[in-house]
Amino acid sequence: MTPRVRAIGLGGLGLCVGVALAEGVAWSADEGAFPHLNVYAADPELGTRLRPGATERVAFGGNPATEVRINTQGFRGAEWGPPAAGEVVVVGDSQVFGLGVPEEQSLPAELARASGRPVLNAGVPTYGPLEYLAVIDRLLAERKPAVVVVVVNLANDLFERDRPNRDRHKVWDGWAVRSETMPEAAWDLPGKSWIFRESHLVFAIRRALYTPDDQGDVGVASEGNLTDLVHAGEAPEVAPTDRPPVQSRGPQVEDDVAAVPGEARGGDVTAQVRLAAQARREAEREMLWQLREVDDRWTSDDLVAVEAVRRQNRPGDIVYEREAESARGVTVTAELLRRAAEMKKSAVPALRAWVAAHPEDPAATRIAATLAEYDAAGARLDALATATDEVAVEESPLADFVREAKTRCEAGGAELVVVALPLDVQVSDTEWAKYGKPAQDMGETRSLMTALVATSRRMGVRALDLTDALAAAEPGAFLHADLHMSPKGTAAAGSAMAALLQEEPPTATPGAGFPAGRSRLPTVDEMELAPEVVVRGSTRNRCSTRRRREWLVVDCKGLDQGYSVAEDSAPSVRLDDAPLETAWSVNRQDTQVLMPLLPGREARVTLRWPRLAGAQELEDTTAPWRGGRTETLVVRWDGDVAKLGFEAAIAGADPSREESACSGERWEPTWTNSRQGCARTFSDCRDQVRCARGDQAVPPTCVEGEAAIGAAGWCFSVCDAAHPCAAGVCTDWQGAGVCL
Repeated sequence: MTPRVRAIGLGGLGLCVGVALAEGVAWSADEGAFPHLNVYAADPELGTRLRPGATERVAFGGNPATEVRINTQGFRGAEWGPPAAGEVVVVGDSQVFGLGVPEEQSLPAELARASGRPVLNAGVPTYGPLEYLAVIDRLLAERKPAVVVVVVNLANDLFERDRPNRDRHKVWDGWAVRSETMPEAAWDLPGKSWIFRESHLVFAIRRALYTPDDQGDVGVASEGNLTDLVHAGEAPEVAPTDRPPVQSRGPQVEDDVAAVPGEARGGDVTAQVRLAAQARREAEREMLWQLREVDDRWTSDDLVAVEAVRRQNRPGDIVYEREAESARGVTVTAELLRRAAEMKKSAVPALRAWVAAHPEDPAATRIAATLAEYDAAGARLDALATATDEVAVEESPLADFVREAKTRCEAGGAELVVVALPLDVQVSDTEWAKYGKPAQDMGETRSLMTALVATSRRMGVRALDLTDALAAAEPGAFLHADLHMSPKGTAAAGSAMAALLQEEPPTATPGAGFPAGRSRLPTVDEMELAPEVVVRGSTRNRCSTRRRREWLVVDCKGLDQGYSVAEDSAPSVRLDDAPLETAWSVNRQDTQVLMPLLPGREARVTLRWPRLAGAQELEDTTAPWRGGRTETLVVRWDGDVAKLGFEAAIAGADPSREESACSGERWEPTWTNSRQGCARTFSDCRDQVRCARGDQAVPPTCVEGEAAIGAAGWCFSVCDAAHPCAAGVCTDWQGAGVCL
């Protein structure tokens, strides 16, 4: 070996030894841990995925170091065994993953301990609602779990519901970084990714070269913004229906003589409501931009939290220790939530005040026009709400996600459970101190969580807001200088979730509007103009029959003035077997029945006419009054044609008399329905009458297990496989079952 070669060899050896020593020093300084996960691989559909077999030691914010291992399924923890009976899968982001806590103290592990059930951790940091659906699809196919729990993280999921992770995150040498940070063309050499992922020396050099921006953490565009939040939660949504407007002629009614064609529901009210709601949303969106244009309180928003700061080829997300993994700071997100709640309340009054104060400003004309559009759309919604029970209802911004997740879970034989996880500063004001910020009032932002829980429960999904459980675990429910739950927090959350799994699932509540072929309660004026149909036996019973849309009214004349009824006899109506929407009105002059004709649904309603007192004689010898009379109106079906007629009642039948608390006029009956809820809601007679007639300005208050739906917004029991009907038939109505 020549001296030159020897010198080169010794130099190389010295360099290697020096690098090794430097690596050892850097490793020791970091205690073998990195502040962020570097176990990612790029995924063309999901943006990122966890690299099977990867391991890492993680420590950040002064919290204890934790070990991370990724199994061959691509999730945190040990290898999964074969599917188990009653298996629970928990889907979510880094909070479910358990960033900052040992895997045996992650949220899924605590849920398994508290519930005694097999639980899988399917949390993947960086994922949002769109990716949750993909994980659900995969595990439903692979594992067939009994329950899928989705943990919605208020820190980012509201912003990410329409933003795929492939647009939000890129993988740079194993690290997940926000897309604005990633170089357009990262150079690559054999082994480069491994070195940049594993070397603490390279990490130390990167950290020394790249210091945090002087502007602080203002976030980047891909993370979403204030406008997303306000637009998502501000406008009321119309409970959707996937049923098309009625196009057919509807059912037909036939007597022995002739068949009279039915009448399809008039007008597509659903479309009208949606158009009005859309106009209102568009006006609100325009007003938000106008508010930012004229009000200094909102112009700084671009600098505070919204617009992207171009950080291309700057590995800040890799080396900076921040209180949120590869995301903007907690205080910025909290400020967005708080400002969204404030902006939601103040936009309309603030713009009205500005227009009044600046009548000569050119912008005033534009803003006034937008306000007029907003008011007109609101008036239109109000008008539609009084004309039909199709009303605009406020839903969570994540309603569509929950609805889709529920559909997929049910198709896969699993139950969906939704858990709302708040920001640490929403749980306790004391959490602000760890960020060096004064406490801010976050009370109004809780409406985002309560709306998510309420929306989920209306769909029949078990749901839980973890705020109270985590508040009870304070202090110490969250990590130091970070938003992630501590072991104390995950234990509290796991126990609360285990209790939720012990509860009976709620019964789904119907959405607004009418299913195909159904319509609102007809008014008296509508019925007077409705065509008459012939019903067998109606003449002998002094009855006339009319039909409007699917509604049949049977009006049977009673006693004229001058005749008296025996004390033990009175006109009455009994529903033997009829839709529970059937209503009646009974007084001396009239006995009326209002009943929907539902294709294929046979019905029987028994009517009793009174017995005359004493030996009175009737001029009309065909009237069945002498001795009283009881007959049954029967509805049968021949295909889509209804055949109606009166038949002799079953021997011994004695209809009971059911009356409303108030009596209507002869020409404007007060419908009585044993389930309508009007009498228990209103003490005032006039309000009871308006409620019974279907006046939506005075709707009944339904009790637990009921929903105000149908022709008049009366109260009917909700039903499903676990909650069968005590009376009536469980009928699909706008996404849920109702006893009708």
